[in-house]
Amino acid sequence: MAALKSQFPAQPSFEETYLAGAVDIYDLERRMKHLDQRTAHRPLHLQHSI
Repeated sequence: MAALKSQFPAQPSFEETYLAGAVDIYDLERRMKHLDQRTAHRPLHLQHSI
């Protein structure tokens, strides 16, 4: 399985892609706050699941 994974580049996570789309520091801070709020509203058992 590890050999198969090494053949494909890793996909960036949704959060990384979302944050990378920020146009300035204020947009980045707004997006970070949005992700924090989204995580806080999910039930604990879903926050750490894959």
